[in-house]
Amino acid sequence: MCKLLTIRNMTLGDGIPKICIPLTDNSLNRLNASIDALESVPFDFVEWRADFYRGFEDADARREVLALLRDKLSDTPVLFTIRSVPEMGTADLDTSLYTDICLSVIESGLADLIDVELSRGRQTMNILVSAAHRAGMKVIASRHDPLATPDKSVIVDTLCTMQDLGADIVKFAVMPQCEHDVLTLLDATLTMKKEHCKTPFITMSMSRLGAVSRICGSVFGSSVTFGASGMQSAPGQLPAGILAEVLKYL
Repeated sequence: MCKLLTIRNMTLGDGIPKICIPLTDNSLNRLNASIDALESVPFDFVEWRADFYRGFEDADARREVLALLRDKLSDTPVLFTIRSVPEMGTADLDTSLYTDICLSVIESGLADLIDVELSRGRQTMNILVSAAHRAGMKVIASRHDPLATPDKSVIVDTLCTMQDLGADIVKFAVMPQCEHDVLTLLDATLTMKKEHCKTPFITMSMSRLGAVSRICGSVFGSSVTFGASGMQSAPGQLPAGILAEVLKYL
């Protein structure tokens, strides 16, 4: 059984998967409105997708957004993410700037979790994991394949590598090309749960074809699912309200 991980008022690794709402607005006013709209939406924590935000490269702009989130969301955990273009995001940053931005967010103390892309390399992962842990912040190590679904062994080995690098939560998202690809992702997920689970982990098969993977985590082992409140941050995300109802019945 995976080790449980508690962040503020949320515990990962047991029971119904937690619902994360990605915030993808490009301005402070729109972001503020999206936060207010969450009052009628079931969720457990939020992800600020900074790569969608105009001017996220500016430290003062990032601090302004994070301070707003912290003030309005009270004890709700906040995840900071810059998703790069090769990982299905919009940011086009070299690794040096990516690392500097993540370090500044860690030093601000305003987020509870930070996403670190495995594709940035082991050295970057080691730097950011160490800095985050010194600051009392948790790390989600992530890998996204925007084109295909790798073999089961690749998915499992990658998740295990991220665990070994010290991440608190590990994540792998894939793009299915056929129904069998969705089964491959779920098989890898169950193998992680049964044989390799040291930390909470997140898996998903994207697009409409893979949407089933977003609702069956409590069976196969994935501890978080991403639900939309407004614009989707990735293909196949279900509205958070529907997601919560389905998870409850399952």
